[in-house]
Amino acid sequence: MNILHIIPSYKPAYVYGGPIYSSSALCEQLVADGHKVTVITTTANGKDELNVPTGVVQQVDGVDTVYFKRYTKDHTHFTPGLIWFLFRNIKKYDAVHIHSWWNLVSIFTLLVCFVRRVRPVVSPRGMLSDYVIQTNHNFQKKVIQGVVGNPLLSKVKFHATSFAEVNEIKKLYPSSQVAEIFNFVNVPELTDIGKNGGSQEELRLLFLSRVDPKKGLELLFEGLSKVAFPYRLTIAGPYKDEYKQQLEQLTHTLGIAGRITWAGPVYGDAKFKLLREHDLMALTSYNENFANIVIESLGMGTPVLISNMVGLSRYISDNDLGWVCTIDPENIKDTLNKVYSERGRLPAMSAAAPVLMKRDFDSKVLVNKYIELYKSK
Repeated sequence: MNILHIIPSYKPAYVYGGPIYSSSALCEQLVADGHKVTVITTTANGKDELNVPTGVVQQVDGVDTVYFKRYTKDHTHFTPGLIWFLFRNIKKYDAVHIHSWWNLVSIFTLLVCFVRRVRPVVSPRGMLSDYVIQTNHNFQKKVIQGVVGNPLLSKVKFHATSFAEVNEIKKLYPSSQVAEIFNFVNVPELTDIGKNGGSQEELRLLFLSRVDPKKGLELLFEGLSKVAFPYRLTIAGPYKDEYKQQLEQLTHTLGIAGRITWAGPVYGDAKFKLLREHDLMALTSYNENFANIVIESLGMGTPVLISNMVGLSRYISDNDLGWVCTIDPENIKDTLNKVYSERGRLPAMSAAAPVLMKRDFDSKVLVNKYIELYKSK
């Protein structure tokens, strides 16, 4: 198939976190399976721009990619060049796949699809959750949803990455076609399955993600401040200085600053090494449609503690790969105490997790599911 992906930000704009990894992994796997893939995207890289040639096709890890200049420095990602390219060329492709929502790239792409009579696949990437709709510019979102979203999104084919996201989409568009397909997550092959641990006194906890208000670190801090067992929490990931300072002040207020290590951004092999070195990866987010880091952690044999607002929480519970809490600090405390009392289970979880990741996230199986979605009427 000849497949076009429209993605507001793309490699190497890793500042945007998980969606960059999952969308690029999908494109690369489709190419590896013999399909023709073109990505059109912007130069967005946070408040900066990627230093890449624009308007020309270039290879990015084997994928034909065209970057277009972005004229806004925020999440609107306004780029008329991309929309003009799309209008002229959209009929050349067998399938069109739009990633994300609430940005001008995705909104104008959907309008072009409507005008050119193309039915796209849309991956909202969690952007249709109540949490996202009701936070940050919620009035503008309601207007966009009423004028563009509701009339046009009801006609697309949706891709959801988790059971939770399927429910979010169906709540808004009950009669829509929604395919639940996991993200591609690239994890190094382990030479030794399982790892020691679970009996030592100190519990080694890791938070590895963007340090962002959505991630619920304040909730985790409050929960940890109420436990009596010994622990150490490492926090790794990119952050904004002002928000990190607020979090550091909170750790002092709660009396847990001495148990916290701030590791900063960690990527590549260093990220997987860090995961491997800890007993448990914690993510008490207010909202996550998938959370690649959960699969990366399990692939490294590190069980997880996640909130029930993380899309993969049902998968974790069903497969006994960790613990699920609510976003109430008291419940987080209770769940942490349960983790510590049951820490003898950690080695068995560690041994089972990579095997399950290899089974459920097999690239060939996932590629076939995407192709089936693209070909569906």
